[in-house]
Amino acid sequence: MTDTKTGITLFGPEMLADPYPVYVRLRTDDPVHWHEPFGVWVLTRYDDVDTALRDPRFSSTVTDAMGPSGDAGTRRDIQTLFTFVANSMVFTDPPQHTRLRALAAKAFNARAVEALRPKIVAVAEELLDAKRNAGGMDAVWDFAFPFPIIVILTLLGIPTEDRQRIKHWCDGFLVPFGRAPDSLSQAEWHEANESAAALRGYVSGLVEDARKKPSDGLISGLVHVADGGDRLGTDELFATIILLIIGGHENMTGLLGSAVLAFARHPDQWKRLGEEPAPMENVVEELLRYLSPNQFIRRRALEDVTLGGKTIRKGDALFLMLAAANRDPARFPDPERLDITRPHGRNVALGHGFHFCLGGALAKMETEIALGALRKRLPALKLGPEAVEYNDNHNVRTLKGLKLVW
Repeated sequence: MTDTKTGITLFGPEMLADPYPVYVRLRTDDPVHWHEPFGVWVLTRYDDVDTALRDPRFSSTVTDAMGPSGDAGTRRDIQTLFTFVANSMVFTDPPQHTRLRALAAKAFNARAVEALRPKIVAVAEELLDAKRNAGGMDAVWDFAFPFPIIVILTLLGIPTEDRQRIKHWCDGFLVPFGRAPDSLSQAEWHEANESAAALRGYVSGLVEDARKKPSDGLISGLVHVADGGDRLGTDELFATIILLIIGGHENMTGLLGSAVLAFARHPDQWKRLGEEPAPMENVVEELLRYLSPNQFIRRRALEDVTLGGKTIRKGDALFLMLAAANRDPARFPDPERLDITRPHGRNVALGHGFHFCLGGALAKMETEIALGALRKRLPALKLGPEAVEYNDNHNVRTLKGLKLVW
């Protein structure tokens, strides 16, 4: 929607194809921008975004921002979405966030992630070996989607054969989180809540099974984890498991698909990855910086705050544009260039502060393994003739498909 005062359009079709020109304009002309049509502050400079991520005066609790303003009927119809937001560690502040994260981390810990490494390697190799003699593949549907969803479902203890319907539900569920709430139609809100309800029913069955018969899966661990007698409640279990499912595959699908595209467009970097390998930590961090699988996150001001010479009033909503911050030339020299040898510059792709992504270690491990498997089998990346298009979500950027040929 276009702000008539500034002429800036947020979340239009041009931003689906390439959001970065809008980010450059905002960062240059109005880095702390009040976007009147959506009633939200848009932050695009690295320093401002980093400050807002760490400053407790900016709250992650955004329940009041969910649902179209002034439409009480539609808001009543999306109660399952409200349940998720109210009980998810992504959308809560301390002490609630601290408690939820501590309980989840007891089950989802570094030991559990590292123990999965052989399985992650095997999944990557099996998917790519299946296409060895096919003359090509869809990098999204043959690899970037099945690879991370098989991994996260395996970790959770969910049957991997259910991945297609879980993907369908997650896509619908994510619609309200992909742009400003007031830009969604009533039909989109309805679809989102139907998807949320389907996920709630599915997860409830898994939780009940885990209560009756404990297993090694992460869902069972979350069901039975305790801290001094404290346990995750029913709504908290739902929110935590859905967060892990979505964060564990949607963001990774976006990152891996876009990484393949980026390397195909920068063959010198793909060649360097194989011939003069940079430390893999740098490679992964550069991809996170350059691609930003989550483009933005929401915050709400708890009191009046001055930022970038502007006064953000108590109750105001903010979009922290992570992708814009990650290409701020004041922080990253020549930021529009993919450079896998770039020194680690503390990007904000996975957040900062106490909201740093719980699954960050798993995401980095998966990216490292996926790149290694792809580079070993495909010394050159050749794109097919089909046009490159992104799905209709301005936050989690995922390709509709990406044809590779050999």
